[in-house]
Amino acid sequence: MFRRHNVAARIFDRQISTVAPGTSVPSCYSLPLVTVHHTRRFYENLVPNCTIYEVECPDHLYRKITEDGQYLICFSRNHQDLIVYRPTWLSYSCKEECNTNDLPQKAKRFESFFSQLYCVSLASSNELICKDFFLYMESNQFGLFATSTTQNHDAPVGGAVQGVPSIEKITFHLLRLEDGVVLDQKCFHNDFINLAHNMGVFLYDDLLAIVSIRYQTIHILQIRDSGNLVDIRAIGTFCREDDELFLNSSTQSMLSHEKGKLHQLPENPVENGLHQSEPSSDYCFLSGIKQRLLSFIFRGIWNEEPDQALRVQSLKKKFYFHFQDYVDLVIWKVQFLDRHHLLIKFGSVDGGVRLLSSITVPEGEGINYSVVLNPDAFWNESPYPL
Repeated sequence: MFRRHNVAARIFDRQISTVAPGTSVPSCYSLPLVTVHHTRRFYENLVPNCTIYEVECPDHLYRKITEDGQYLICFSRNHQDLIVYRPTWLSYSCKEECNTNDLPQKAKRFESFFSQLYCVSLASSNELICKDFFLYMESNQFGLFATSTTQNHDAPVGGAVQGVPSIEKITFHLLRLEDGVVLDQKCFHNDFINLAHNMGVFLYDDLLAIVSIRYQTIHILQIRDSGNLVDIRAIGTFCREDDELFLNSSTQSMLSHEKGKLHQLPENPVENGLHQSEPSSDYCFLSGIKQRLLSFIFRGIWNEEPDQALRVQSLKKKFYFHFQDYVDLVIWKVQFLDRHHLLIKFGSVDGGVRLLSSITVPEGEGINYSVVLNPDAFWNESPYPL
């Protein structure tokens, strides 16, 4: 047995290899004292050394065993029900080298190793469970599941991204895995969230980040100990709480200014060769997160060159030449680095991009840009402690 000669290893070795004070080995033992205690050491670790094949299993879709080994997550074949099993552990053992022929016939049955806890219906008639999506909150033994309707390719409306499909309804279900009780639900309508392999959702402690690809919004939620899903922030079109108010007031000021100029024109502008269109309220602003990305790239290029002439040339080549490429970037994935930082992955709409180590983009190639964002700038005076 490999021995480590640090203090912790010596204390552990003393606990299992020496006689406890005031105890002795009965006279019926013929083995030496040291042999008895080495037998105790032999059973410190138990490892599986035999694999049983062709086990009779229920006709389910098996998702995974939770990280703590407490639950086996399965779905029904019709993608409507959630079935949860608990491993029974240490069902069979062998004294010597194990052989499958030495095991009883019932060892080849699924029920010998797992016991069903419950079966819960999650999906409605027009929804299906996403079999590739499951997140586990080990501290409270909560499970997050998702159901959705089928995809469609409706025309984008209300700021939706071109080329991104739409799902009529996406529902996240928070369950207590101990008894299968549905604690809370969160629904998204006419949206698109990449549920395959948890790509569009990231869990960090009790914080949940959900990426709406269709509307380019990062929804930050908090999972309370009570089992409630609480909205914290939505980062995308607006970053700060007062962004919408500020932009609306600016738009009103611009409209008032245009109307004032319109009243100053001659009464018959056609005779004077002047044509003035009616002021439009459909001003197109880039989203708040896109504005911050462009500012970050611009300032990075600006600070590269101390010389003013070279700085302008560098901006033309690296920023303005690819400006539309940067504007067309969409958020594909988000993950927490810690409780205060998000890593955001930007890419082209078709997803056919490669990761670039710098912001210089070769002509004709897609862009994939990663940004470390500090949500503290968006979460000032948040009513929910993070």
